[in-house]
Amino acid sequence: MSETTASPEQPARSAPAASAKTTATAGSASASTGSPAKKQGDTSPDPAAAAQKKARRGTVIAGALTLPLVTLGAVLLAVPLGVWYLSTVIRTLVVVVANILSGSAAAKDANSTLGDIDPAALGGVTAGFAIVGAVFVVAGCLVSFFVLRAHRVDRPGYVTGFGLAVGLVIASVLSATVGALTGLIFSSARTVSQVLGNAALSIALTTIGAVVVTVVTGVLVWLWMGRIFRTPIPAAETR
Repeated sequence: MSETTASPEQPARSAPAASAKTTATAGSASASTGSPAKKQGDTSPDPAAAAQKKARRGTVIAGALTLPLVTLGAVLLAVPLGVWYLSTVIRTLVVVVANILSGSAAAKDANSTLGDIDPAALGGVTAGFAIVGAVFVVAGCLVSFFVLRAHRVDRPGYVTGFGLAVGLVIASVLSATVGALTGLIFSSARTVSQVLGNAALSIALTTIGAVVVTVVTGVLVWLWMGRIFRTPIPAAETR
């Protein structure tokens, strides 16, 4: 009677078979989830995501700085124009209205009062406002262009130009709305002291609100323009 003796090679063969089975199971699990196996220890960031994050950060900085600077510059540039209007156009309108409503005597008084405002006497002041305003406008444009270019934003000139055009309109409308809302404080005033106190509070709130609105508008509009003028990625690179 012959006995069957277990060969010492059988345990050695069963171990690789179990290892192959485990590997096949892991591979099928990875295939079922649809996610490729990730190399362990590979912590390098995605270059495209890092570049996009950098560009977004630069766009936010440029918008938050540029629109307030240019807006302030535009306001300072409007001071000489306002003085000229006060001494010419507004003066003529006031005199005409006073003549219609109160007669020639009131018109002469209004004309003499407004005639004391001499644009030539304020020439140095208005010129100073104009120079400072122009500096702010130019500085704002340059800040936007160079910040966008340093952060690798596509077409920084287009983003800056169109961002200013759109941002100034939106910020002006929103700032006027804030001013109108803060002007409601005057409705509760009954005495002169209350009017003066409410005026100071209204001016402070209007200034703070206008600054906040301008900064937020600059950030949102610059992000919008940056998305519009972003160079599309070729299809070959997205595969």
